[in-house]
Amino acid sequence: MKATTAISRRLLIYLGLTLPILWIVTAFISAAAVMHEINEAGDTQMSQLAQRLMHTPINLDSNYNPNLPPIPKSQRGLIDSKESGYAIWYKGRLINADETGQTIAYKSNYQGFINQGYWWQSHAWRIFYLHDARLQLEVAVAFSMHERLQTVLRAVWSQLAVSILALPLLLWLIAWGVRRGTKPLQTLAQTLYQRDPHSVSPISGAVPTEIQPIITALNDLLQRIEQTRTRELRFTADAAHELRSPLAALKVQTEVLALTNLDDAQQQRVRNIEHSINRTTHLVDQLLTLSRLDPLTEPPYTAAVNWTDITSEAIESVNLYARERHCRIQRQFQTEPAAVLPLSGDHTLLTILIRNLLDNAIRYSPEHNTINITLAADTITITNPGNGVTPENLQRLRERFFRPAGQESSGSGLGLSIVDSVAQLHGLKVEINNLKNKLGQRIGFQVEIHNQMNPLRNFIATCTYS
Repeated sequence: MKATTAISRRLLIYLGLTLPILWIVTAFISAAAVMHEINEAGDTQMSQLAQRLMHTPINLDSNYNPNLPPIPKSQRGLIDSKESGYAIWYKGRLINADETGQTIAYKSNYQGFINQGYWWQSHAWRIFYLHDARLQLEVAVAFSMHERLQTVLRAVWSQLAVSILALPLLLWLIAWGVRRGTKPLQTLAQTLYQRDPHSVSPISGAVPTEIQPIITALNDLLQRIEQTRTRELRFTADAAHELRSPLAALKVQTEVLALTNLDDAQQQRVRNIEHSINRTTHLVDQLLTLSRLDPLTEPPYTAAVNWTDITSEAIESVNLYARERHCRIQRQFQTEPAAVLPLSGDHTLLTILIRNLLDNAIRYSPEHNTINITLAADTITITNPGNGVTPENLQRLRERFFRPAGQESSGSGLGLSIVDSVAQLHGLKVEINNLKNKLGQRIGFQVEIHNQMNPLRNFIATCTYS
């Protein structure tokens, strides 16, 4: 898989692009807020100035003199007389105004604010008119809207300029922090590169909190790899050991048969060969089934399960062996066939599961017994009488190739392993227990497979062996 861009580079690119954009957006928002505050303060000052001019004593009968005494430059400071102005009218006649105020248009009996031009134009003005009908006076105060805008832009630009000049330093600090923050990842990568391929020991968890889930997942993966490897090694060793005995017996019996005539003893030896061949065939079949199941993590095919068809096929596959053991298989429905244990899964694998349970029930039960299969809405039960299994052997029945001592029937010891594998693929849980009567005596062996996905809908297969 092609490597993607480094995290540090991506962070630098993202931050290098988003920070200026964020600052610009923030500057516009700040400019709007500052502009509102300046307008509010400016309008308040214009209103107050107009009210003071309205109540300032003026000789209304004097001649109007538009040329007010100028302020010396040395005393002017930062005053810009062209950015503001005022005018006073008496009975519609201009009686007092500064240089800018002389250009203010007269509005009879008007009171309030008015804008002349647009805020981005240099000659735009905001004018406040105040009218006193009793005194027959009109007062107007004007302020440059462009000057207000320039004030806002100068304030925002100074702040933005400092941020832009500090951007390289900020990016350097971010790069340094990212490199320092990702250093544990580099250390982890180096550790994994130098790790022995056969080592499955846990990785040290002394890492930052953000990397802890990765370490936990890796350790869990290593643990599962170790379990899988151990299982495969044990399976290979046990299979080789178990196959050696029947094959060796088959070879010996064949050699003896070649050296003798076909009398009664030879017939017995032929039967022994046949028995060994049957056992080996059964063992190989079970091994092949396990070899197909072990690599799977989910059923290869998933569809709605028809338990009627599955149990019919399983019964048919063991029917011949049941007749040899003089056993009768009886199936009963406690609900409608279509309502039996709703489940989605692989038809073939579930048939193998039921077939193995039936095969074990027949193989390890006394002859002339009846094996009952009861299909209910949430359970499938397979029962037959027997003497159960000792508690010490009960804990080892899940082990592959394990068969309790004293068993007369031939078997491979893989039946429950196959049942476990199929059950796990379908989200089922296998529980094994002895069946006991009211006196506490063992009367059989029970295997329960529960549907873990929905505890209220369980699949229970109960098998009793001697």
